[in-house]
Amino acid sequence: RGYFDKGHRRSRAAMFSLADFEAHAGAVLDKNAWDYYSSGANQEQTLRDNQEAFKRYRLQPRFLRDVSQVDTKVQLFGGEVAFPICVSPTAMQRMAHPDGETATARACTKMDTCMVLSTWSNISIEEVAKASGSGLRWFQLYIFKHRQLT
Repeated sequence: RGYFDKGHRRSRAAMFSLADFEAHAGAVLDKNAWDYYSSGANQEQTLRDNQEAFKRYRLQPRFLRDVSQVDTKVQLFGGEVAFPICVSPTAMQRMAHPDGETATARACTKMDTCMVLSTWSNISIEEVAKASGSGLRWFQLYIFKHRQLT
């Protein structure tokens, strides 16, 4: 039950919102994994602030526009991605799925977007690089007090 196995798959067509995905994750992840992924640091103030900030975003429909040739490509620090949405660093992904960060790397490459690998990855940088092939990837680096460790 620690990952999305066949017995717990839910049709992606039935999931429309973040709340739908959260409910699904809460049903299929074990308690430790769910508690980790659904929480924030300390008193969770930043988590609440981020949730409130995202509630203010709205999609603005545009009607009667020619969308036959849309190009969403963007340049990001010398790399190019198909659209301006990247996958942010998420630690310890193997708690949710045995392929962990390598699966995320493959998916990002397939979708032609950037993956940011967490400092607290379960998988080595080298393995993730191999899995992502030519995909754009960045690394989240925490600068520790002891620079030798960094």
